[in-house]
Amino acid sequence: MERIRFGLVGVGLPSGEPEWKARLHWHTPSIAWSRYFPKIIGLNNTELVSVCARSEESVRRVQSVYNVKRTFTDYDKMLEDPDLDAVVIATPNKLHAVMAIKAIRAGKHVLIEKPMATNFEDAKRILEEACRAKVKVFPLPWIYSKFFMKVKSILEENQIGQVAVVRSRYAHGGPGHSEWFYKGEEGGGVVFDLGVYPVSAITAWFGPVKSVQSFMSTVQKKRFVKDKLIDVKVEDNAILCLEFDDGMLSSIETNYCTVSNVGSVYELHGTEGSIFLENRDTELKIFSKKKIYENMMGWMMFKDFQRASTAWPLADPIVEYFVESIINDWNTLPFIEHQVHVMEILVKSKVSYEIGKALRLNSSFNPTKIFSELEKFFQQKS
Repeated sequence: MERIRFGLVGVGLPSGEPEWKARLHWHTPSIAWSRYFPKIIGLNNTELVSVCARSEESVRRVQSVYNVKRTFTDYDKMLEDPDLDAVVIATPNKLHAVMAIKAIRAGKHVLIEKPMATNFEDAKRILEEACRAKVKVFPLPWIYSKFFMKVKSILEENQIGQVAVVRSRYAHGGPGHSEWFYKGEEGGGVVFDLGVYPVSAITAWFGPVKSVQSFMSTVQKKRFVKDKLIDVKVEDNAILCLEFDDGMLSSIETNYCTVSNVGSVYELHGTEGSIFLENRDTELKIFSKKKIYENMMGWMMFKDFQRASTAWPLADPIVEYFVESIINDWNTLPFIEHQVHVMEILVKSKVSYEIGKALRLNSSFNPTKIFSELEKFFQQKS
């Protein structure tokens, strides 16, 4: 069996240390410790061969737990390793694009944490580099849960008629472990951090956006990060309004001001019914005037118990899909094109707030190509 040898840059902290971590919300331990290390170590066709971080302490901590062969504090040196096949980029947002491009040019496959960049130009540059290279590049977020795909099929079957309005909310109390989330020059702010999820999901369902207008504010001007009180330099509260070519409208609420941590909620309302996708994609509720599911009509409710019982970062088959795309030479360019469009929406939403008017989108993508590639994976797993 072919094994993909991984390196990861951007280690962060594991759970349980230091003491202040017990007071933080769900976004700890770091994504490297909660998702990537367990996944890469746990799969039969992957191997964690190297890690890179700014401090020796961080990489040695990983090495002591997972017996990693090589550790680096210099990313360029890690990329020189001929035994490295693929890189996971789990650094602060501002580094995603530059590190992704370096990895692509070094001939490494790249999995990029969301958002793929912090400006539209860098997102397009990643696409251009990926088109030229003979490597697989996959930008997150992964939104393709079981019920996300079910919603897609319901829409294709026209079970709720013409969709008029889509509303989404993704919010929690704000990261408490790193200051960069609250600094604009670091690519911080709730729009890049959380807004990327609903923008990605809604555009995957309905295609490119025609225009975006937004409203933003900074509700909490100061926040505690670890044990330090810092000034918040970015938006922590935002509403994005998306307009589609067919007249459908979408509102997206995202903030760091919801201490109850509601996770993701989607409402889709059409001329023949409605869909509600809630609780991190574990609960699906459908109302339809049409007869579906063995002639049932009205309200139907479903729960994904397996996803609900799995720790959030491990529930999504992100690493599995990325590995299969490398082994089977699947096309990842449609996913990059999608995230380039998402990046333009996010960036222009911020400009829209600053100038006080809606802005048209220039980029596009083909959602059919995305689902065509995904079908290969889901058929393989069924």
